[in-house]
Amino acid sequence: MLLRIGGLSLLGLLLSACGSSDFDPVGVLESRPVTLDGEQVILDPAQVECGVREELWNVTSLGGAEGRAVARLTKKGRDLQFSDDVQIGDPAIGLPYAQIHGSFPVKVLKMGSVRDEDQWDKLVDAKVGVAIDGACFQGAPLVMLGIRHGQFDPTTNPVFRVKLDREWMVDRAVH
Repeated sequence: MLLRIGGLSLLGLLLSACGSSDFDPVGVLESRPVTLDGEQVILDPAQVECGVREELWNVTSLGGAEGRAVARLTKKGRDLQFSDDVQIGDPAIGLPYAQIHGSFPVKVLKMGSVRDEDQWDKLVDAKVGVAIDGACFQGAPLVMLGIRHGQFDPTTNPVFRVKLDREWMVDRAVH
């Protein structure tokens, strides 16, 4: 009887050791929608034009030689979880961008680094695309901007804090 209990205990220990103790940052980021609040995503000119046709926003020129414009969101655009008007021609970013708010599936486009904060928290930087559920965005996810020197920057990966609470889960994007 003691041998049977010992054998079962050993089997349980071995099976728990075979569990996924390895940290898979891509799997964690892509496994469930990520809550994003006030993050910026890049749109390409075709997506901006499609958004006009689909009545997601209305473009208004701001004048000037640099082609600055703003695409004011409509209710349909806000329903897709865009939270601020699309900025067009901003020399700091170069491409049209918009702010989003809500929970979105993300796709890792290029993995960056992983840093331990402690045994329960990690910081993951990765270039990610955000999936928006709209006809204009079906071709490719919108690339999320990272933060560099306090400003959104297309050359910088966003950073996500992930926490271990029975399993690894994205806590939030950090700045």
